Amino acid sequence: MSSITTKYALFLLQVALLIFLGACASQRPPDGGPPDIEAPFIVETIPANGTVKFTGQEVVLEFSEHVQRQSFQESVHISPLLEKTPTYEWSGRTVTIVFPEPLLEDRTYVITVGTKVRDLRGGNMMKETMHLAFSTGDSLDNGSFTGTVFGDPPSGVSLFAYALPPGRADTLNPAKDRPEYAVQSSDDGAFHFYNVAPGSYRIFAVRDKSNDMRYNAEVEEIGIPGHDVIVEDSLSPSPPLRFYMHAEDTTRPSIQRIEAINERTVRIKFNETVYPQPLPLRHIQISDSATGHSLLVVSAVSPAAERFAWDFQLGDRLREEPYLVIIDSLEDGAGNFISMNNVAEVFPGSVLPDTGRPAIVGTVPTDRAKNIEPDSSFQYSFNRPLIIGNAFELRDSTDVPVALTTVRVSATEIVLLHPPLMPEAAYTICADLRELRDSLNERSVGDSVECIRFTTGAADQSGTLSGSIRTDDSSGAVTVRARLLSRQPKIQTTRADTSRAFRLDGLREGQYLLDAYIDSNANNRYDFGKAFPWTKPEPYGAIRDTLRVRARWETNGIVIPVKTSSE
Repeated sequence: MSSITTKYALFLLQVALLIFLGACASQRPPDGGPPDIEAPFIVETIPANGTVKFTGQEVVLEFSEHVQRQSFQESVHISPLLEKTPTYEWSGRTVTIVFPEPLLEDRTYVITVGTKVRDLRGGNMMKETMHLAFSTGDSLDNGSFTGTVFGDPPSGVSLFAYALPPGRADTLNPAKDRPEYAVQSSDDGAFHFYNVAPGSYRIFAVRDKSNDMRYNAEVEEIGIPGHDVIVEDSLSPSPPLRFYMHAEDTTRPSIQRIEAINERTVRIKFNETVYPQPLPLRHIQISDSATGHSLLVVSAVSPAAERFAWDFQLGDRLREEPYLVIIDSLEDGAGNFISMNNVAEVFPGSVLPDTGRPAIVGTVPTDRAKNIEPDSSFQYSFNRPLIIGNAFELRDSTDVPVALTTVRVSATEIVLLHPPLMPEAAYTICADLRELRDSLNERSVGDSVECIRFTTGAADQSGTLSGSIRTDDSSGAVTVRARLLSRQPKIQTTRADTSRAFRLDGLREGQYLLDAYIDSNANNRYDFGKAFPWTKPEPYGAIRDTLRVRARWETNGIVIPVKTSSE
């Protein structure tokens, strides 16, 4: 053979060897063939589930097909947690988990492989969590408990179980502590803990994006438990747990800016929405920093031009002196009270005259609105406290007046009540702007009459949902919410009566989601609880299927089970 031929053959051999080594080093699916729609699963384990007197230092898992190795490492949990991280050795569809040091004696270990595992070709996820239990002693622990995660999506959520020896219940913080046991929720949100050692446990549901077995507040969603779990071989398993996932807000609200707009108006801008709303004036104190004299605050209005800001109208005039603002007991939607570092702030006063005119800043209905409910009320809001007088008048299409009753909701809001209107009819409501006058300087809103024209909807075009709340909790009033699923979603709420019966009238036709909660602290919103210090969520329940509302039809007999985190 010539030297050229020999060199060419050696070159081809080197190329083939490089291709072969490259194929071995990379993890990729085979080309061609029909689409892969089958979910991967584990076909065999060594040791087998239930093995006792285990003395080895490795566990072998064989999958039904090739899987993405990273997704496996993000899904596998070993309980109790090891001091040192194991290594993973792969060979085709088989992975060997190698423990870095001998396992503890007389201990039950549980390896769970969660539903984040994806196959290599189709990206299909495992449908159920795999549990492998074995013991280094003569028997297995047999404690168990189950539950469901409600979230979007409900699958792939990590459930962390923390042992509660004496003294730990008050100090346990899932942001810092590592759990003793961990599993993941399945496609439908179900989860199962098996072979748990006897004791008391607190369980948190965490969407563990960082895969570090800890809860990262405001980055990862969490579900808060309503009670702890007690595991004993002689006791029946605890009732199934329920977790409602949410993004926890742990940051206190704070003041970003305070400025005197003019001699009568102070604007305070917060970093987020604060409650209660409308803001109780007793929670805001503005005083002269030198004399301590408190100024009269007559109204609080949120200006449309600036988010999270409130304009406080004063009954007294400011001077060019420093003033002090003291905020008391305002909180955000998560129940975080305003930062103590920003409760007291100093700002310079102003002697600029208040030359602005009062204005109407919102109306319900709006001009040329259609399908207004015949028995609905009207709402007007203003940018400052007004004297209303006899400014409003309602007439039908034949110019016949309709009686109105004015109800003042706050210094800057009113509601106009009226008898039921005719269906599919035209109406006009007019406001005499000359009669609407600033209560401080008596300036009028305008020098003309402003009218809103609208038409009512057809008679009996709405439906009703009614039923009862099933609960053993009597800690507060039950709020029921119906959310319309449409391009223009709408939420209607009602309170169940003392017998826990509810009725939602005047619902537009469409598909609705229905839920309810017990407002234990009477703050008019649902509280998910807190991870640390642990605060229980308010009892909650939901109808998982949508309910159809039809015109002139009542869907009754609906039962909403409202519980804490247990069924």
